Amino acid sequence: MENITLNWYFGNNRSMLVSNCLFRVGGAAILLSNRSSDRRRSKYQLIHTVRTHKGADDRSYNCVFQEEDDEKKIGVALSKDLMAVAGETLKTNITTLGPLVLPMS
Repeated sequence: MENITLNWYFGNNRSMLVSNCLFRVGGAAILLSNRSSDRRRSKYQLIHTVRTHKGADDRSYNCVFQEEDDEKKIGVALSKDLMAVAGETLKTNITTLGPLVLPMS
């Protein structure tokens, strides 16, 4: 479970308040193990992973940024480019992962 209480923003900057609504407290988690004794208890098996790094692109790097507002309150600012950057990254991941998991036909 993820807890972002340390990054909770108490100011009034709208671009920083969005992260409070999106990420709040809670999330999903998965426990991965490489012990052979856990194999019989597992429900899923991880076969392929894809990691796409887009940090070299300035637009991607600046779409989520921790900064201070005018009142010196620290928060995470989300830019309007976030959805476009996330879409491009998802497209890259699917393009890479697709041939590994989809049938040839």
